[in-house]
Amino acid sequence: MSQRKRKIAIIGLGPRGGYAFERLITELASDSLLTNIHISLFEHTGNFGNGQVYDLHQNNSNWINISERVLDLPERELINTENLKIDPFPTYKEWADKDFSMISEETPDSYPPRSKIGEFLAQRFQSLLTPLAQYGITAIHRECVENVKWLKDGKLVVKTDNTTYEEFDEILLTIGHQPTELSKQIEEWEKYASAKQDICLFKSPYPTTSYLGNKNLNERSTIGIRGFGLAMIDVVRAIANKFGEFATLDEKTRLCEFKTENPIKDLFIPFSLDGLPPAPKPLNAKIDSWFEPSEDSLLAFEKQIGDKKIQKAAKSPQFLIDAFVPIASTIYKNLPKNQNAHTQKEIEMAIGSWLKDQGYEHPLFVSAKQSAERSMQEYVEMATGNRSISLDFCVGQVWRHCQPSIYKALSFNDCSDEVFAEIIELDESTKRYSYGPPVESIQQMLALSKKGILNLDYVCDPDIDLNDEGWKLSKDKKSITANMMIDSVLDSPQIKIVRSTLVQQLLSDNLMQAIHSDLGIETDENGYLLSDDVNRKIPIALLGRLAKGTIIGVDAILECFGERPQQWAKQAAQHHKEWLNQN
Repeated sequence: MSQRKRKIAIIGLGPRGGYAFERLITELASDSLLTNIHISLFEHTGNFGNGQVYDLHQNNSNWINISERVLDLPERELINTENLKIDPFPTYKEWADKDFSMISEETPDSYPPRSKIGEFLAQRFQSLLTPLAQYGITAIHRECVENVKWLKDGKLVVKTDNTTYEEFDEILLTIGHQPTELSKQIEEWEKYASAKQDICLFKSPYPTTSYLGNKNLNERSTIGIRGFGLAMIDVVRAIANKFGEFATLDEKTRLCEFKTENPIKDLFIPFSLDGLPPAPKPLNAKIDSWFEPSEDSLLAFEKQIGDKKIQKAAKSPQFLIDAFVPIASTIYKNLPKNQNAHTQKEIEMAIGSWLKDQGYEHPLFVSAKQSAERSMQEYVEMATGNRSISLDFCVGQVWRHCQPSIYKALSFNDCSDEVFAEIIELDESTKRYSYGPPVESIQQMLALSKKGILNLDYVCDPDIDLNDEGWKLSKDKKSITANMMIDSVLDSPQIKIVRSTLVQQLLSDNLMQAIHSDLGIETDENGYLLSDDVNRKIPIALLGRLAKGTIIGVDAILECFGERPQQWAKQAAQHHKEWLNQN
């Protein structure tokens, strides 16, 4: 056996990269292959295992939007070889000391701050890294990778902002959210704000420290917030906590009030193109169970949408809608307090129409034309079991329960690129419900609105003009001027607007192929980049956001611990086995 080592690099060590690394070690150890190998781990933030999203030092106002009840992050089993022993690591629920079999189904779900999830991820990673580093198998590099080159001899070179690393045999990219091209609106605003001392533009909602410590932020500020989703809630909560505190008035509904000694008015002015608010997830396990499809219906649904012939013949996402509608309509008809007189067929037609256009109006839906505040209040009452469920709220929650089946059946499908782009767009359109915040978050927004601190008068597509005082927002003959602006809109993974030097270089070297102009990068089922030449096997894999042209559901933390990292690890371990046999 040669003493030469095969070298692998993993670039990006957030939750997905950390789990992929863990699975690779597990696969190698299980087949006695943990020999003649070295793995270099690159993470420019220094947040090894948890990444920037789950930074340990971020503001506790940043909450995860998936409840601990369903946060099923698996254990790491014991790794035991002839020369190396690595202790197992518990599931998240065991680590957090949460036994949900002992918790009443009527107890409100808990949504921890993202920093707590970061602690779990960082500890898990460190417990794996320490023995491997002592054994000489791995090394970490807090450096930003700027370039990857594939040489004619088959080896890969990694260039960072600090040095150059050579002789890699294989690379995994788990690089998450990448810098993107600024929109024309943000470019104009940046140029405008840069010339003024008392006017501030923040192009990202994170980290919150960037604006919390700004000298222009005070009780007299008026802050425009571009976007009306989860990131907006994090921004509002972080700044509100600077000037006061939320006090819970009702534990059962999470009703709260905002207490402050500061004379604050119109502090927050959020806005978006449609002005539609996020809907909260059901308060607890009992209410959430109302929207759960049966196991048999999910299996039938998965089989139907996973049919390759149906996918190949599809001209639109209608085949997905047709499979979903009967599930949602049946659940809706069986909901508690449901006294509507509409027939099953009428309900199915309404669901199908709404999924194609959420501007569709029907008596069973919360109207898109009513005020955002009223919609938020009604959704809270539904989520807490204190109001009859609207059809749109029901559809959104049922879709959430169907998403794992959708992601499983439609990743690497036989649909045309255009149809797949429309499927992803359909899934994105439901996220106002399926990725909704906890009830408590919406209650906090309502408490601020009641106090006149959160102004929702301009939430739907206001006119925006720039003047000497700031951004003048106008709507329905009213206007207000913001002296600060925070962009809380997170860009979609459209490869054409990504401006990362690493990604642009890989594209220019023809190592990455965009599957569709509005989507991401094409990979095979194991995550490896695909080439136009079927005989050209590129030794670079990509998992996560930028692979959205091939798979869907890539942003959720549960997907970071899903099948894709496992499949890559199996194939990477097989590559090492083949190399060992040849050397």
